Amino acid sequence: MTETYEPTAATTRLDGGHPVLDLVNTVYGQVGGPVEHDVLSRPADLVVLAGRWGLVEHPVPADAGALAAARSLRAAVDALLRARLAGTDPPPAALGEIESALRAAYAAGGLVAGAGSLAWTWPGDDPYTPVHRLTVAAVELLTDPTELGRLHCCAGCCWLYLDRSRGAGRRWCSMAECGTDAKKRRYVQRRRERRRS
Repeated sequence: MTETYEPTAATTRLDGGHPVLDLVNTVYGQVGGPVEHDVLSRPADLVVLAGRWGLVEHPVPADAGALAAARSLRAAVDALLRARLAGTDPPPAALGEIESALRAAYAAGGLVAGAGSLAWTWPGDDPYTPVHRLTVAAVELLTDPTELGRLHCCAGCCWLYLDRSRGAGRRWCSMAECGTDAKKRRYVQRRRERRRS
């Protein structure tokens, strides 16, 4: 009997090449199909992922409202990025969600003096800080034509990723995962064809 892998916030792969894409990729399952796993299902999951993404220096309090905001942001970003890949207009509801989240993010933060420059920052103990940082990062990604030109959908699992490979020819979010699975499927298919002939 084989064990089934159930990803968690602590173990999920981070193959998107950007924290916002890794946020979108917290849902396992084919686009439009049933959700197999959602590693962003409890308030503590957001705290764990925020640490793994480098969004906070110290863990923030777990909060159900922050989790709901992160999941809403995830859905909006996913809709906008998949529309971009499909060459269709951005869904107005998703645009409105991102705009509202960005307003809330800037309202909650402030400018602080850093090493020779100013930086926009949020309180370290605010449970919404990871969501605010993800929102700003999402807007930066969505308005960067160079980065959006690297955006791809994995041929195996439908996750989104930025292809920064030398030849820009990646087909999978991870060669170790989806790429290996695809090679195995092709090998089995070739064996079947050889047996038939």
